[in-house]
Amino acid sequence: MKDKLEDFVRSHNTEFDLNEPDQDLWKGIEKRISKKKHLSWHYYMSRAAVVTVIFGASLLVQRIWIGREGKVAETKEAEINIPELREAEMYYLGMINAKLEEVKPFLSKYPSLEEELNTDLSELDSICNGLKKDLKDNIANHEVIEAMIQNYRLRITMLEDMLMFLEEDSQEEETNNIERI
Repeated sequence: MKDKLEDFVRSHNTEFDLNEPDQDLWKGIEKRISKKKHLSWHYYMSRAAVVTVIFGASLLVQRIWIGREGKVAETKEAEINIPELREAEMYYLGMINAKLEEVKPFLSKYPSLEEELNTDLSELDSICNGLKKDLKDNIANHEVIEAMIQNYRLRITMLEDMLMFLEEDSQEEETNNIERI
């Protein structure tokens, strides 16, 4: 079937080329194609109004959403102030400060040891700050509170061990001085 149609079109090709559409028909087609739409200022203003309304609504929703999250953050901040935790922090920080005062006189002889102690204490302090951030993320996490208390205990143990070492070293020095005399 296709071959018959192709054969017919090829054989009568010249007959198809003889008939051309009227010039008036082409002019009408050109008018329709080239006819530009004239958009009025109402069109543009309505589009601008729609964009403004959408932008305003999204801004309003965002502010409301952030306001709610801000209130949640405020309540979380308030919840972090757990009385037992604050009491434990005050207790352990008091003990740490007392141990530091005991260790300070001995550290004047060992500046490298003092530097190492400060480095270790600052590392433990940064770990404790990380634990506080974790606590803010998950207020009910008992393990984080235990880790914070363990951090304070580790600082105290470290200071006690250093104090014991420094006292022993001081006693040995005194013994050596007495033997020399």
